[in-house]
Amino acid sequence: MKHFNVALVLVFILSFTLVNAQNDAKTDENKKTVYDYNTDATSKFSLITFGGVGYAIMDNENQPDYNLDASTADILLHYTIGNRWGIATGLGFNRLSGNGFDSAGNNFYHTRGTLKIPVLLSGNYNLSERVRLIGNIGLYAQTIIKDDFEFAGGVSVGDVYEGWGFGLQSGIGLSYNIDSKISLGIMINTQGDFNRGFKTEATTNPPVTQKIKSINTVGLLFNWNL
Repeated sequence: MKHFNVALVLVFILSFTLVNAQNDAKTDENKKTVYDYNTDATSKFSLITFGGVGYAIMDNENQPDYNLDASTADILLHYTIGNRWGIATGLGFNRLSGNGFDSAGNNFYHTRGTLKIPVLLSGNYNLSERVRLIGNIGLYAQTIIKDDFEFAGGVSVGDVYEGWGFGLQSGIGLSYNIDSKISLGIMINTQGDFNRGFKTEATTNPPVTQKIKSINTVGLLFNWNL
């Protein structure tokens, strides 16, 4: 978690430097209007992908919580409404892995993959001709596609949990418009389940119900206007 916090500080320092550089350095190419860089008159649709690395917190029923390393990727189809707002939906993928333990003191290594379907409201604010502050917030449904527990002594258990989790996700970042079609940027994203939607019929460990309390990541953004 300390490494993640350091990464956040570095991201914001880099972001501040980038914004000031764009405000101070006016090249001939930057003489295009903000509208020219941020929109494409041929379509209101765009393809957005973003992904990152960070950590997740697993919330267990009647068992200790534990942290996992996380890597995420979202692929979204975005529809622009006006100049500032939009809606997006698509698919998201999370990979979680790391060590945990139960109330009996048994250690295990947990690997999980999830598939997510988000529906997001997005917004943006122009900081300069090429740089935008961007954000999104919305709901998602998420299910497990892979779930493995490896216990000490070589005991391995697969497909322990199943079901659907529902939650809230949000993100904020900076986007640099290379031209009217392509943008690159950095994003900080977070998500967390509302319900204990992941269940198992096992009466012993791992616990009976579970949710992903939070996933916090920092990473890259790519936007392509269609």
